[in-house]
Amino acid sequence: MKTPILFLAFSAVAFPAAAQTAPTERPTIAVIGVGRAEAMPDTFRMSAKINGRGDDQVSALRALAETQRRVSDGIQLLDGLSGLVVTTSQTSVSPTYDLACSKDHYDDSNCPITGYIAAIDLFIKGAPISVAGNAMSLVSERGAESVTVEAFDLGERGELEAEAGRRAFVDARRQAEVISTASGQRIVRVLRVQVPDNRMGGVTETGEVEDVVVTASRARPSVDISLSPAPIAAEKRLSVTFEIE
Repeated sequence: MKTPILFLAFSAVAFPAAAQTAPTERPTIAVIGVGRAEAMPDTFRMSAKINGRGDDQVSALRALAETQRRVSDGIQLLDGLSGLVVTTSQTSVSPTYDLACSKDHYDDSNCPITGYIAAIDLFIKGAPISVAGNAMSLVSERGAESVTVEAFDLGERGELEAEAGRRAFVDARRQAEVISTASGQRIVRVLRVQVPDNRMGGVTETGEVEDVVVTASRARPSVDISLSPAPIAAEKRLSVTFEIE
């Protein structure tokens, strides 16, 4: 039963090889090789919201700035942290209203203002991943809210993608050898290698984090948190055409 199956595979994959880089009178085999490689992540990405509340806009902004300073200073001094990038976005200042009016939140024109809240979104990218849990714990302790470890990344994906590409070619060669052997042929050379629609799993954002310069004693959170992320995966697909005889 094995030989007929392989013969059908040969017929199916050999047909699309009409377009080649160099003319040849020999038959060809075109296969799709798939390679997958994994590596442990080396950086983490975290988001948080920092709020400041006050009776007026100035006092709310002042409270926001103070909390932001505590959080930023704390994360830079986190024990074990070796790389860090901190960015911010979505800053706002808005009034708060009497809770009695909350049920009519579509129309606050008649609701008395009870104060103001200033907010800013904070994004942290750090290394190594072993301190991700403690980073979350420390910034929460320093006043950040809605703290989330969003993803684990690789600072440099080049070697991981290269390994996935090598494995994809090995897989293509293995398939071609099985088909050519079943048909009583042998592989002569590689005619063409193409990269089809390549879908890579894992991270969508890369880039190295900046080294942390230690200028003071390191900080630890009151509660240690340990996280165990899964490996980062890269997948490559290669369309390889072999000449056989």
